[in-house]
Amino acid sequence: MKITTVMDNKRGEQKSLIAEHGLSFLVETEKSQILFDFGAGKAAYDNARKLNIGMENINYAIGSHGHYDHAGGYPEFVKEGLRCPLYTGTGYFEEKYARDGMKATYLGCGFDEAWMQKRGLEHRICDGYLELEPGCYLVGNFERTHEFEQIPGRFVLRRGGQWEKDSFSDEICMVLDGAEGQTVIVGCSHPGILNILTTVQKRFGKPIRAVFGGTHLMEADAERIRITLDKMKQMGVGLIGFNHCSGEQLQEIMNQETQLEHCYLGAGDCIYL
Repeated sequence: MKITTVMDNKRGEQKSLIAEHGLSFLVETEKSQILFDFGAGKAAYDNARKLNIGMENINYAIGSHGHYDHAGGYPEFVKEGLRCPLYTGTGYFEEKYARDGMKATYLGCGFDEAWMQKRGLEHRICDGYLELEPGCYLVGNFERTHEFEQIPGRFVLRRGGQWEKDSFSDEICMVLDGAEGQTVIVGCSHPGILNILTTVQKRFGKPIRAVFGGTHLMEADAERIRITLDKMKQMGVGLIGFNHCSGEQLQEIMNQETQLEHCYLGAGDCIYL
């Protein structure tokens, strides 16, 4: 398996690539090429082109959740030839906002089912569990078992002219089997990275070897970060590639770790498993 970061807030050694607030991975297995998230806009596709990623070779397109920094680049990939089905959780196209007092800012994906239908694109929904192919799965409907993993109140939905707290019921992750355990790919982990991993472990009953993606720990204090890493070690996780919304403090604390292998996956960086 090979995981390549197509878009991230930072870039690696390939300095011709663009870095912006967003996330996109290409996951290559022996069977398939999977585009997981799409960045915020055109830059993610531009990076993919420079990384020699052909749209005709993508078998699955996965949207982890409907925020712009993960979904907004999808129309650009479609414009450049991406035609495979789009897999998302339920509610991917809802009106998502960040709200601070009277002011609200639209954070949604910027397209909808009608836009997809007009272009003949297939949309498939993962309602908790979906097997893409043997050894590759999508998981959602995460159990909220760790009470300290709370979603910031500023994240809201606009429904029927009213504001509602966004529970991120649309968020999904990808799980891939491996000889040494499972690998989990996450987008932003709004429901909580431990809630996600606990749900995955309960569903499959297998060890989790590695976790890659965003954790939304950028607003967490040092104590919560250390508790999170300790619980991950208790689960058997040995390799971490956190990026995007994970925060500088998490990186600093991981640099002190002796039991967890870790790296930052900036745009253009890849890892072989």
